[in-house]
Amino acid sequence: MHRAPRVSGSAWIQLVAALMIAVVAVLSPRFAFGDLEEHTTISDGGTGTVSSEGDPLQAGVATAGVSPAGTGYSIMKVSLNSGKTINARWNPCQSAVTWRANLSGLPKAKRAAMLKTITASFKRLSAATGITYRYQGTTTFVPKTGNLEKAPAEIVVAAVSKSRTDFPMNDNSLGYGGVLWSSWYGGTQGEGAAVMRGYVVLEAKAIQKLKTGFGSGLRQSNVILHELGHASGLEHVKDRKQQMYPTLTTASPSGFARGDLTGLKKVGRSAGCIAVPGYAGLKDLN
Repeated sequence: MHRAPRVSGSAWIQLVAALMIAVVAVLSPRFAFGDLEEHTTISDGGTGTVSSEGDPLQAGVATAGVSPAGTGYSIMKVSLNSGKTINARWNPCQSAVTWRANLSGLPKAKRAAMLKTITASFKRLSAATGITYRYQGTTTFVPKTGNLEKAPAEIVVAAVSKSRTDFPMNDNSLGYGGVLWSSWYGGTQGEGAAVMRGYVVLEAKAIQKLKTGFGSGLRQSNVILHELGHASGLEHVKDRKQQMYPTLTTASPSGFARGDLTGLKKVGRSAGCIAVPGYAGLKDLN
């Protein structure tokens, strides 16, 4: 959303990084982890770029900045072992998706207001997806490319300096968000995939320059909602009327727009439950 956010004129960077394979017993499913990320920036009307990068060892690749004509939404995809492609999404039937906040990059006097905005944003996300999100307190954890499996909650929202993470945020960056998913195949479960972790990094200095409260335009809430969209499996879109457009502008919508809501529904409870095989590689946080 703005670069001071990176929403520089428009740019969000999507990165597809990959973590590797873990094999359970001979008759058990095999698991692979994939990381799909999005960079948010802010812009003054300049032109931003969106790039996609993938690890050759990972089957899952996401494409940023593209949405089917007229839909107003685009969903991250996971490529399964068979070659089939499915939407990257949480299991909407789990009791709750847990989340924690790290607001250490903000002045103490501003943390309560930011937490209130983040909490309200999760409520809007829940209304759109039908998924329950449960707050579990604050944390000192900062999402990075190599530590997502160790996150203390399924989603961590961190308002910190961009220097504290290794995600490719630049001087114009406002935020960065994405998901860590697990795919499996073999055994009695067949094949499938589910999101296991989500994360949002807000550039602390940049986001403080935006308006507080909910509404249209250059607001903190719109950056948070945009990044939570990525943490739910949504990609960037070309429709400027949607919250998932890769640039925060004075014309950014108030909250999720029609296309955003359609996309969130497709990765939410109405899409059905996901039967995730038992796997000890990620701690059960429910």
